[in-house]
Amino acid sequence: MPSSLPTKPLPVYYIGHAGVGLLFDDRPVTQSARANLRDIGREILSISPRPKAIIAFSGHFEAGEIHGPGVIEVNVKKNTYIQHDFVNDFHDSRPSVYEYDWPHHDAPDLAADVWRHLVREGIKAKRVERGVDHGIWVPFKVMFPEERPLDVPLIQVSTFHGYDLASQIRLGEAIQSLRHHGYLIIGSGMAVHSFASIQEIADAADDEQRKIVRAKVLAESRSFDTHLRRAVTKNNAKERREALLKLEGLHEFRRSHPTVEHFTPLLVAAGAAGDAEVVLLGVDLVEPGMSYLNLGFY
Repeated sequence: MPSSLPTKPLPVYYIGHAGVGLLFDDRPVTQSARANLRDIGREILSISPRPKAIIAFSGHFEAGEIHGPGVIEVNVKKNTYIQHDFVNDFHDSRPSVYEYDWPHHDAPDLAADVWRHLVREGIKAKRVERGVDHGIWVPFKVMFPEERPLDVPLIQVSTFHGYDLASQIRLGEAIQSLRHHGYLIIGSGMAVHSFASIQEIADAADDEQRKIVRAKVLAESRSFDTHLRRAVTKNNAKERREALLKLEGLHEFRRSHPTVEHFTPLLVAAGAAGDAEVVLLGVDLVEPGMSYLNLGFY
């Protein structure tokens, strides 16, 4: 546990978390994605003094629709379990994925402190009890393996439910000050995340048509990733905010994000970063319908 507060605000990260295939797929793109995340994990473990806790926002933890718009959930459960909440059903093809675990620390008292902070900042927030979803434990299992375990607690906070993108940036701004108090912030999502586009490729009538559709989807994914990089790497918080919100007007935005839950953690991270310098981390990885962009805000 940390012995003192940081002398400057702790960094903020945004990671491309991929799916559970990250843990067993040996394609070159997956190997590169793992290498990128391992480097980020080493960097986080080198921070001194150690963070008090990590506050994590995942593309798989939106606030429940039951609360209505404008409400955030903070996980305060003790002894959080691992959720095997995969998009695909692996029971026949790879049942071993349901045995995966990731030992970690939680801190319900610190989570409650984060909840109180959000309420003081004018955010409607609910305390909930849930497990750790695969948007966190899958990449963290790569970043912090058994030989280099994460030695600080994990606190999961939801993004807002719905499509109000500006609210996600405001959420990040509400927790920005916690960076001065020992909290490291990580958003986990995907810069491009479109299973619909991937399915279009699979549904093509023949190999020739599949090649054409694949090239179209890859061009859309690369185009949005490029626009996103230009927007997020602005070091002025107001300019970055405006540039990120303008992305919603692009044709490639809906193509790259038919639903927004994997994009919103990036907005939270950007809001929490303020005027921090932005660095693109690791090897550039864009596939048709997917981008594994990683960012550090320092």
